[in-house]
Amino acid sequence: MERKNELLIRAYLVMFLFIAFAAVIFFRVAKISIQEGDKWRAKGGKNVKMIPLKADRGNIYADDGSVLVMSLPFFDIKMDLANPKQEVFEKGVDSLSILLSRHIDSSKSPYEWRSSLVTARVEQKPGYRYFPIAKDVSYSNLVKLKAFPIFRKGANRGGLIVEKKTRREKPFKSLASRTLGEVRPNAPDFGLESYFDEQLSGPTDSLLMKRMSRDNWIPVLDVSELITKKGHDIVTTLDVDIQDVAQQELRFALEKNRAKGGTVLVMEVKTGAIKAVANLKYSEKSQDYLESYNHGVGTLSEPGSTFKAAAALAMLDDGYINLDTKVDLQGGKKKFYRSWMYDSHLHGIRETDFRETFAISSNVGIATLAMKYYEAADNGRIHFRKKMAQFLLDRKTGIELKGEGKPMFKNPTRKSDGWSGTTVPWMAHGYEVNVTPLQTLAFYNAIANDGRYMKPFLVKDILDDGKSVGSYGPKVVKESIANPVAIDAMQELLREAVVNGTGKNFQSEDFEFSGKTGTARDYGGQHEKKEYNASFAGYFPSDNPKYSIIIMVYNPQESYYGSTVAGPVFRNVAEKIYALKYDHFGKEKSLAQSNKVKLPGGHSGYAQDFEKVFAHTGIDYRKKSGSWVKVDPSNNKMNIDKMKISKREVPDVSGMGLRDAIYILENLGLNVYAEGVGKVNKQSLRPGTQIKGQEISLYLN
Repeated sequence: MERKNELLIRAYLVMFLFIAFAAVIFFRVAKISIQEGDKWRAKGGKNVKMIPLKADRGNIYADDGSVLVMSLPFFDIKMDLANPKQEVFEKGVDSLSILLSRHIDSSKSPYEWRSSLVTARVEQKPGYRYFPIAKDVSYSNLVKLKAFPIFRKGANRGGLIVEKKTRREKPFKSLASRTLGEVRPNAPDFGLESYFDEQLSGPTDSLLMKRMSRDNWIPVLDVSELITKKGHDIVTTLDVDIQDVAQQELRFALEKNRAKGGTVLVMEVKTGAIKAVANLKYSEKSQDYLESYNHGVGTLSEPGSTFKAAAALAMLDDGYINLDTKVDLQGGKKKFYRSWMYDSHLHGIRETDFRETFAISSNVGIATLAMKYYEAADNGRIHFRKKMAQFLLDRKTGIELKGEGKPMFKNPTRKSDGWSGTTVPWMAHGYEVNVTPLQTLAFYNAIANDGRYMKPFLVKDILDDGKSVGSYGPKVVKESIANPVAIDAMQELLREAVVNGTGKNFQSEDFEFSGKTGTARDYGGQHEKKEYNASFAGYFPSDNPKYSIIIMVYNPQESYYGSTVAGPVFRNVAEKIYALKYDHFGKEKSLAQSNKVKLPGGHSGYAQDFEKVFAHTGIDYRKKSGSWVKVDPSNNKMNIDKMKISKREVPDVSGMGLRDAIYILENLGLNVYAEGVGKVNKQSLRPGTQIKGQEISLYLN
């Protein structure tokens, strides 16, 4: 019994001590958090803080998967000279100095590196404890640094401090750079980078920083080891080859004609997908043509004769005229009220049919008919204005870019708009109205598409880890902008304008195209010096249109007519696209039929992509089932073999495009870094390595 009481006393004593200890702890916690909370939080805030850690920005791809914009990681490296123990420092400083000189900064000799490190460690001056090693180090060099003597012991024992940052890179440099946009502090707000900023940016985390001196903050954790979230990827409709063609031909034309600037837009007729947006403007500062503004989307101007197609379609759709309607051109000169109107030259033609009137781009002929039916007639002005709305010319296209100009059309019912007796005839041939090149192109594209108006679009998909989270595609805005008979007649007029009209001197020998030249006086320029804009809008091939194109050249000096400045650019762009995409009218080119096909080398990637390419090019192939495959040439065929991918082992992604490689590796839990352009040539982790959430570098070539 005594033994039992003794044990109980001991148990109660222990319990009492625990309760007392817990009470003390509770009291101290309450005192610190409530009574002294402000004081300790203030002290803590002086030495630690949380800063935003932005996710890696998503990539922007072309329609074939080529990377147009990507985020590349770079690192600033410092060394905490107080951390390594003296014996570790003395043993490794010589080897470290040699490696730093050899691989990081060869401008400093090993002796200079050693002297700097030893001096800074011994003196320990304020601000020198965290010795700067290098800035903007690539990931591959960071991997090397981590293996150097002293540094290989990590942050706590080796003093290695890594600060991560990312930089946006465009592998194709200036190609479509204005359309893609920029991401810089205080940079202009434009391009896809701006429009899809929320999707590309991704979520923001926080990073804990600690104060080491007055103005020196370092991360508590090694930021190179942090797996940050990634923004969504954007897949555009841009075709790299077509974009390159458009940009080169535009530059050549601007230099040849000493023009102020220009734009080329290429659209897929059936879908409205934008395949190229090229913009160049002459810079006095750099003495070169730069992509400083997206004229194709943002610049409003009087379109000139390309707008005659709208006036002609209005009269055809209303049934006022047909192709045989007679009109007096009065030799190329006519007075409307008190204002004279002239054709491009005094041709001497009197009465002729509307087919020839449109083909030779007679200002007088178009204006005379428009005056008769829309100015003289009751409510004709209002009806004419409504026809422009019917063709959707008075509205923005809604393309995924900020800064699209809003069309400027006068309203005959609003006195402040200044509608006068000459507005209809002048508007009929492209004056007293302002539209952008893209808005004009969308109208011509609808004519090529048998009247169906497609919304122009630049982005077809938004991807999260390779999976679609926002699919975009062709959108029909209006099934038909005019009746089928009027559309057929308009197509014939646009073909006639090239075959026998203002475009006959720059026809292609390979195929027929349709379109309309334009020449407009730019009254926004200096009035004492005449400035003109030359343009051509059209589509090809005429029989089965695949692409519509508009060319606009601002203030050319050598010549200013659309037929001599813009028309040849259209032909050159169209012919090069034709060479890339077609063998003859309306049929996509089969490389196998040309007897020039060469089997490609080894590749890896998604099976269905290869099957589509081989079917398109006519290349024979033999396949084994599987989603991910390796492809190799053999006996005039391509062998498609299943690629084995294990959830536990690093796969071999050599030969893959970057998009496929990133998709596979990130889904396996690896943190991917990439350098270069093209397909994967080398990877930092060997195939078969056990996956443990490591980092892997891909080297493209």
